[in-house]
Amino acid sequence: MSNNNPNDAYLAIRTIIEITRTYDTLEDIMGRHFARFGLSQPKFNAMMQMRQAGDQGLALSELGERMLVTRANITGLIDRMERDGLVVREADPKDRRVYRARLTVKATNLLNDILPIHADFTRQVMSVLSIAEKTKLTELLHKLRIEMEKI
Repeated sequence: MSNNNPNDAYLAIRTIIEITRTYDTLEDIMGRHFARFGLSQPKFNAMMQMRQAGDQGLALSELGERMLVTRANITGLIDRMERDGLVVREADPKDRRVYRARLTVKATNLLNDILPIHADFTRQVMSVLSIAEKTKLTELLHKLRIEMEKI
């Protein structure tokens, strides 16, 4: 959908600036939010992925894929989480070359405490938008991401 209208170029730049500034602000807000619980956003995201996986946990490679991070980054994250008592790392019984990370009871209890607070917090952050606006924004961001991935 190329457009030679000079206003289109200005709006394209303006849109990217607003998305970037909004993302930066959101990242700051979420960082402070998770810090109240002694977590970072990556730790929370990893815990949620492992929670979804259930008792068997996740292979570190799969966790990295789900979180879109490199093997080195996931190893460092799991090292820190292990030190914090949030995960245990175990060799996969079916393939000893594969390591799996699984949540500890401490992490499960922490998530159970955090999730209702987190749901309220995210609702509060997004409360400026109506349900219709949130739906439309989600659709537009999805459309934009899909098209950008083709570039």
